[in-house]
Amino acid sequence: MAGSGSGAAGIAGCAPAAGAQNPRSIAEVVRMVNTLEKPLELPCFLAHLTGPLQMTAALSTVSAQPAFARRSPRIFVFLDPLVFTVVPEGSGRYLLEFGERRGDARSLKAEIVFPVTGELAPEAPFEHIVFSEQNSTCAFCHDAETRAPDVPFARAFESLALRPPDEALVSLDELRSEVQLCDAGSDPYRCAMLHALFDREDVVEREFPETYGAL
Repeated sequence: MAGSGSGAAGIAGCAPAAGAQNPRSIAEVVRMVNTLEKPLELPCFLAHLTGPLQMTAALSTVSAQPAFARRSPRIFVFLDPLVFTVVPEGSGRYLLEFGERRGDARSLKAEIVFPVTGELAPEAPFEHIVFSEQNSTCAFCHDAETRAPDVPFARAFESLALRPPDEALVSLDELRSEVQLCDAGSDPYRCAMLHALFDREDVVEREFPETYGAL
């Protein structure tokens, strides 16, 4: 189903939301999640994103959200200054991971686990990745982690932002073919994830900032 709006109507059990606007920060994601009908599955949240999307995909195996197959890569969605990532299958398929840009080379990290069954507190995305009082789980891959002074209500951390190596990239044309090949009868969740992102009028290939470090 192609269209200029969201693909919510094409996801089973996902009610379209009137007047939805794409979030541009982690705080705005929380507000958006809290306005949508519960329980809220991740494909339904993605389907509520409106208009064309800028995306990059990569075969990313070194991550808390790994993608081990080209048919289901890690997908980066750019809603500047917010970048979030999803994978259509595997151990991280229920996670929405965030990097909210801070300057040229750093980002604020957070994560939401789906399905969401109730209202999210503002601190919930930050608290979920806390490893200790000094570090988040993101510190295992992202260097130079520090507390985020602009998020006083939570144990929030920022660190170096990373981009996948060129040899790991998967083209959006390749992913579009996966949408067409997907069998919703045998692989319903993966298909719902792909359709939620690609059932719209346009999807644009996006490059990472050159100031981001390489994985």
